[in-house]
Amino acid sequence: MRRRLYFVLPNLHSAQAVMNELLLDRIDENHIHFHAQHEHLLEQLPKAGAVEKSDVLYSAMAGFVFGAIVGLLSGLLACFFPWWFGEVAFTVIPYCMVIGALACAAWAAAIATAAPGYRLRAHSQQLEQGNILMVVSVPLRRLREIRQRLMLRHPEALYGGVWPAEHRLFP
Repeated sequence: MRRRLYFVLPNLHSAQAVMNELLLDRIDENHIHFHAQHEHLLEQLPKAGAVEKSDVLYSAMAGFVFGAIVGLLSGLLACFFPWWFGEVAFTVIPYCMVIGALACAAWAAAIATAAPGYRLRAHSQQLEQGNILMVVSVPLRRLREIRQRLMLRHPEALYGGVWPAEHRLFP
């Protein structure tokens, strides 16, 4: 299980230094992504993709649930109103739910890739000022260690939070 750490970095030099440090901390390059207002300025840093920039996962889950509910209602409608659909057995309901869930999940995820995620909207003002947003996905067991190390060694980096939110078992 991984968590995403968000940091706002002031310039490209700082972003490259943090990237090198994360690589030395054995964080794979596939789990480090950068986003800027003008992405061509990032040079050879790994750029954030659609999954990091949007709310694809939340939208797909919401679409899945919504589609299952619509599939349930349409299956019930088909069963209880035979004059409209013809004779239909109750076994059609699970099929309608599965088809509805998958179709709505795919549709919602496709639409979500076009809109920026709520995490990016929170940092939009800083991105407009020329800063760089770094999204690094770390294992849950190393979350606190990586966050503290970056905050200690790079005071210019502004901590932007964790996704999904941190969970504490005991206060």
